[in-house]
Amino acid sequence: MDFTTNLMVQIVAGLGGAHLTAVALQDHRFGWLGHSLVGVLAGALSGYFLQEIAVTVVTGSGSVNQPKLTEVAVIEVLTGAVAGAIAMAAVGFLVKESTSKNS
Repeated sequence: MDFTTNLMVQIVAGLGGAHLTAVALQDHRFGWLGHSLVGVLAGALSGYFLQEIAVTVVTGSGSVNQPKLTEVAVIEVLTGAVAGAIAMAAVGFLVKESTSKNS
C-alpha cells in the first residue's frame, strides 16, 4: 500500500475510533460533528507522522521484518483508531472540565 492509501485508511479509522470512544465515554461527548472533526484530524496526523514508525516491525535480534499487506492494513487501521480514540477522549475531558468550571 502506498502513502496516500495508508493515510486515507488512518483517517477513516480515526473517525471510527473517535465515535466508538464517544459511545463508550457517554459523559464526555461533545457532538457528532466535534467527534468527526477530532477523529479525522487525529487520523490524518497519525497517518502523516506515524505511518513509517507504526509499520516498522523488528525482531528480538534487531533485524527488520517486512510485514505482509494484511499486517500493514491491520497496523494502519489500529494506529488510526487508537489515535482517534485518544484524541476524542482528551478533547472530551477538556470540554467537560471547561464547562463544569463555568457552571
